[in-house]
Amino acid sequence: MRFKRSDLPGFAIAVLAPPLLTMLFLATYDVWGHRGTPLIGFMATNIAVAIGLLAMFTRFVHNWDVPGGLLLLLLGCVATILWMRYSGTDGSVLATGLKLLSVLLFFVVNAAIAWQVLANGLLPMLDRRAERRRDGAA
Repeated sequence: MRFKRSDLPGFAIAVLAPPLLTMLFLATYDVWGHRGTPLIGFMATNIAVAIGLLAMFTRFVHNWDVPGGLLLLLLGCVATILWMRYSGTDGSVLATGLKLLSVLLFFVVNAAIAWQVLANGLLPMLDRRAERRRDGAA
């Protein structure tokens, strides 16, 4: 398998996302004191495996405009929620709405990436397979 330019986002995701998400997990649930327990290693492993699978399939994402824009919007929501937490307005209706919007954005980002993986990866592969079968049967 040859590496192409379209693999660069996957490399960046595979290298940067696991440590950043592990730090986010540690900060969110305040589990810094769990040194010596299997919790941190277990969560870091699960995060790394999931991000590795995501990075593997980014080869089939040809248009990063929609997922990238949604990710930036999601990061903006997370930053605003963190700011609201430290300013003391975490229990407000706006904070709750931003949290729900963040969950929705997370699902939409995953759907946008999954749609492109299906459209650019799986469906063409199935079409080529059906074409080979049709040519072999004829």
